[in-house]
Amino acid sequence: MALDLHTHTVYSDGLSTPEELVKRAKAKGLTGIALTDHDTVDGIPAFLAAGRDHGLVCIPGVELSTELEAVEFHILGYQVDHTHAGLRKRLKQVLAARRDRARRMLTLLARYGLELSWEEIVGTKPNAFVGRVQIYRALKAKKLIGPDEDRKAFNYLLGPEGVAYVPHRELSTLEAITLIRDAGGWPVLAHPGRMGEDRLLPTLVEHGLAGLEVYYPEHSPAVTAKYLALARDYGLFATGGSDYHGVPAERDLGAGRIEEMEAYLPFLWQ
Repeated sequence: MALDLHTHTVYSDGLSTPEELVKRAKAKGLTGIALTDHDTVDGIPAFLAAGRDHGLVCIPGVELSTELEAVEFHILGYQVDHTHAGLRKRLKQVLAARRDRARRMLTLLARYGLELSWEEIVGTKPNAFVGRVQIYRALKAKKLIGPDEDRKAFNYLLGPEGVAYVPHRELSTLEAITLIRDAGGWPVLAHPGRMGEDRLLPTLVEHGLAGLEVYYPEHSPAVTAKYLALARDYGLFATGGSDYHGVPAERDLGAGRIEEMEAYLPFLWQ
């Protein structure tokens, strides 16, 4: 099976609608995809309907931005019940906190002469998610920064040490794992090679982590081998995906070693 288990749509910070995402996956020859929008499950009904229409395996998911011991972790949840009342209530709270965080970042940017209105950030997005990527795109669209191919401007302004960065502490990592489990899902640590905090992995496993995103476009062969070995050591399954947002010249749908993961994914047969 050819699977991409990390994708985003306009319901968070992607550029494609759920229907467009499914059509592109079908055209790319993928067997299935998971929708993992940031901190929202609002796009899942349209995503699942498109999957049925196009004969594609579509896995409902979510990506939660979390923190543990001052370390940021992104937790992917697969096969979550997107109608689960507890999940939806908590995500509504997280999105409200995200909006507050984004407004504070806009205030900080304005101090450096980089003024953006709220409308320039959110546009006609179908939900209330606002993240750093949307602010970054608005800065480019207004030509307040240049192309920034090396992402120096992003890091200077919005990176973890950036002058306009505001940390998000809406959701703890351990709470996120529990939240996904309670909603019937499988929690997976996204792109662990980008996080670089393997010391906390035993704690995550102890609290219910089910898998690692081993195959990821930015993981080198050595990093991939490292996390595949850790997954086996901890009894976790290995997933992978592109982290596709639909942005030209970024990671394309289907990037990564997705074809090798079939044996590691019990949630596909729920």
